[in-house]
Amino acid sequence: MGTWNTGPYDNDDAAELLEDIREGHIYFDELLPDVGHRYIEADQGAMIIAMAHLAAGDVPAGIDDTVLAPLRTPQTRERLRQCLEAVLSDGAVSELAEQWAENGQEELLEWKAKSHIQLV
Repeated sequence: MGTWNTGPYDNDDAAELLEDIREGHIYFDELLPDVGHRYIEADQGAMIIAMAHLAAGDVPAGIDDTVLAPLRTPQTRERLRQCLEAVLSDGAVSELAEQWAENGQEELLEWKAKSHIQLV
């Protein structure tokens, strides 16, 4: 995964997700893992972070807000909240957390701060 900064859309996987949304080729349910105890790979973690931000209203230019309705149902928001919590937890659960931890504590904390968003 190519990453150029710590923001929720600053990586290749999130950029690809946004492009798919712009083109109308997206099925959000297929991208979200089931909630539970399992390891979340980096690409899936990056998409979870991006979808959480989209669901919370952090929408980049060029995205039609109406196509994001499936992300904003109470059930999906709760599922996203739990998945986001897992992605941001630690390297035992999240490959992204593991990768950012390897960059040092300062970058890990910056990534977590920019990736976290309220979904209640």
